[in-house]
Amino acid sequence: MDINNYENPFASSEREIGQMDVEIEEEELLRETIRRLFLEVYELDDEQIGRKEKLMRDAGSWFGSKLARASGLQGSHEQLRDREGLKQYQEMLKDDRGKGKKMIQAFMKGDVTVLHSFDFVAATSRADLGGTDSTGLASDWIKKYGKRGKDSLSVVAFFEPVTSSIATRNSLNNNANFVATARGVILKGYPTYVGEHDSFTQTLGAIDDKMKKHWKNSGIPKRPDTEMDDYGAFIGITNLRRLRRVGYSNETILDNWTVVGTYINEEESLNPADIQAYVDDSLAIGLPCNVYDQDGGLVKRHEP
Repeated sequence: MDINNYENPFASSEREIGQMDVEIEEEELLRETIRRLFLEVYELDDEQIGRKEKLMRDAGSWFGSKLARASGLQGSHEQLRDREGLKQYQEMLKDDRGKGKKMIQAFMKGDVTVLHSFDFVAATSRADLGGTDSTGLASDWIKKYGKRGKDSLSVVAFFEPVTSSIATRNSLNNNANFVATARGVILKGYPTYVGEHDSFTQTLGAIDDKMKKHWKNSGIPKRPDTEMDDYGAFIGITNLRRLRRVGYSNETILDNWTVVGTYINEEESLNPADIQAYVDDSLAIGLPCNVYDQDGGLVKRHEP
């Protein structure tokens, strides 16, 4: 027997078992996502309908409808339409000849950079509907929301890994620019939806207490604004090749998330002492911290 070419059959079995575990976890998360889709239809009461109608009058039909979505003020038919679109996107992920599965794994393993900002000013906040988090340090945010969560979060996702610069293929703009030039946490989790553009998903700070109570057990859902191509088909980023080509997702819906690090941009604070305080706070709770420049370049990655 040539021991140099010998492959341990038990090691092979362990690798296969490990891969099976990952696949089982993906399937369980997918089933949970679809289950929540079926549970998420919420009937607005008269007071909520009144607020929605006022939004439509004050902001106009198009933008008012966007704000209504972000505030959770959608009728059942609108929720059902979005639900079908999101189900279609998930089916596209499954049917993309294994490419969608690879993208899901990259998000779940933390092989791409996923940022959630404390300072991002959402459209609902600009319209005085809530949704801005004034958290100063990563430890404060984690005390409030935890290191893991089942409530879906809106994030931006970059093709590059967390140990490198971001936006190396296309310049930062829109949501990606606002989020990357601020501060927040770095996450991994299940990508319910990866969109190229801002999808006006439901903003936690703009959802009223009645809706929060309704979704207390299952987690507050997020539904994207359905994007259609020229042929009327629902679209979204479904593989790593496209994510690499466009550079980043301006809004991703991340579910079953885990905090794997923190970040701060030099543009967030011109005071080096403030940046160092943020880094020290992150290291004190055992998390690495990335410091980026205004273009997304990684100035330094601080390891605990």
